[in-house]
Amino acid sequence: MRYYFAPMEGITLYPLRNTHRKMFGETIDKYYTPFLTAHHNLHFKKREKKDALPENIDIAAFDDYAHQIVPQIMANKPETFIWAAKEMAALGYREVNLNLGCPAATVTNSHKGSGLLQDTDYLDELLYGIFEGLKDEPIDISLKTRLGFSDEAEAEQLMKIYAGYPVKELTIHARVREDFYKGEPRLEAFDNAVMIYRADGGRAKICYNGNVTGNILSDVPVTNKDESYSENENNTDWMKGRDVVMSRFSDLRCYNEISAIMLGRGILSNPALARELSGGSRLTASELKEYLTLLYEGYETYIPEERNVIFKLLEHWAFLGYHFENSEKYIKAIRKARSKGEYMAAVNNIFSSCRFI
Repeated sequence: MRYYFAPMEGITLYPLRNTHRKMFGETIDKYYTPFLTAHHNLHFKKREKKDALPENIDIAAFDDYAHQIVPQIMANKPETFIWAAKEMAALGYREVNLNLGCPAATVTNSHKGSGLLQDTDYLDELLYGIFEGLKDEPIDISLKTRLGFSDEAEAEQLMKIYAGYPVKELTIHARVREDFYKGEPRLEAFDNAVMIYRADGGRAKICYNGNVTGNILSDVPVTNKDESYSENENNTDWMKGRDVVMSRFSDLRCYNEISAIMLGRGILSNPALARELSGGSRLTASELKEYLTLLYEGYETYIPEERNVIFKLLEHWAFLGYHFENSEKYIKAIRKARSKGEYMAAVNNIFSSCRFI
């Protein structure tokens, strides 16, 4: 099974990608950038272009960034996507991903992201223009989609459209746009969508996306959750992680069609999630502390203002608090930090005072 780090706007920027790759990247096959918007006047926002520049890639961590990092592009016209894809190819990338899944109203109201799922005739025209315009270019095109905009029944027509093009890989978020990120994934609808795609001749590799989190390992028996347990090679029950994640699909017809899992909020909560699901050791307190230290250092080079660096780290702490028992007052202290010294002291305090789970 292959694992991918999902694109998340404002979060999965190069400081995070570089840091995660150095510490936990051995089980991540691809990192997706937050979307780069291809504007009608053929330019990227400065901060978006900066995030994709090879000069900001840790080459020691990404020894083949051309295939290990995938720029995601937000576009609603063939000519703008083609321009953006060629720009990324010129930077050395060998795959670009079309965003057909973002549910944000500011995006969908602009007829982009999952907003494109509402008009299948236009979507078909868009894909035709893209694949025709890039057929001679040395870059692969993958898609990230949802099952529909408001109704999972929309997936049938969408899959028939996707099947008509030489898509490199098709990532399906098992929700419709109106779900946003709430509720359980629509696994039966996902199953039907994959089977329709295959029946209509779709040949792309299939990647599943939706609610693969640390909680999925709750079915694995754990008798001791302290840090030493995760380093005890004689205790192997937790190594069933991969079987647990795949058990979600064991009753589905598409079980053997899934070749990759895209991790989003789950891997923000547990940066070692892919390692655990691959049968490797569980996240330790010392690893997480080092990870957060390196993240801070990385964001310092990206964000000049100290307070804004802290605010960026607070986005991560919104996902990480569950690792610490009885941590409410310690998390509150982290959130109140307004200087690097206050932040580091608060982080040291939570690691020294709370039991790590």
